[in-house]
Amino acid sequence: MGGSGRPPSPPRLLADVKSALRRPYVALGVDPGLVATGYGLLEGTGAGAAVLAAGVVTTSADLALDARLRIIYEGLHDLLVKHTPDVLILEDLYSEYRFPRTALLMAHARGVVCLAAGQCGVPVMALAPAEVKRAVAFNGAASKPQVQRAIGRLLDLAAPPHPSHVADALALAWTGLSRAGQRSDRAPERAGEDRAERGTRAGGRSPGAREFK
Repeated sequence: MGGSGRPPSPPRLLADVKSALRRPYVALGVDPGLVATGYGLLEGTGAGAAVLAAGVVTTSADLALDARLRIIYEGLHDLLVKHTPDVLILEDLYSEYRFPRTALLMAHARGVVCLAAGQCGVPVMALAPAEVKRAVAFNGAASKPQVQRAIGRLLDLAAPPHPSHVADALALAWTGLSRAGQRSDRAPERAGEDRAERGTRAGGRSPGAREFK
């Protein structure tokens, strides 16, 4: 038989599948807060990173605590299902002795973020605040405005990201990409396969986050 009508051989089919799955490494940085939870989604580009999405999930002080936590959970779950990142990055836990109530409330928000990540099969990376500041501003004691300006320059944004929750989340995502080496030391094919599998496990979409770019 002639070769023109023959289907592709299995090795060629496998190569085509691998090519379709070859996607860049994606990191989601999250700055949890009961009033406003910032998020920043970055795609590693080798030499740098591109912003895929950034914004805040907000809650009203008029709502009960459980209702506010549900809003945060659903907003983050929606992001995880939609973008299937390779990793979610948070600041590491630390003790705030001057404002214990604030620290406890933030811990509630952090908990539902980790829950959403776990249910979507996305690993969580915890980074010390000083490490993130050193990575983006070259100063472990950098102020919030310094971090905003630094991450804006690194991502080649027209202006520093606002509010500070978004800047912090983008800084976390940037540092996470750097730590992963991809800014990834993971094979692109494996990263793509993992994200496709997580999207299947996570199921449908939840109502949630308000995005801006």
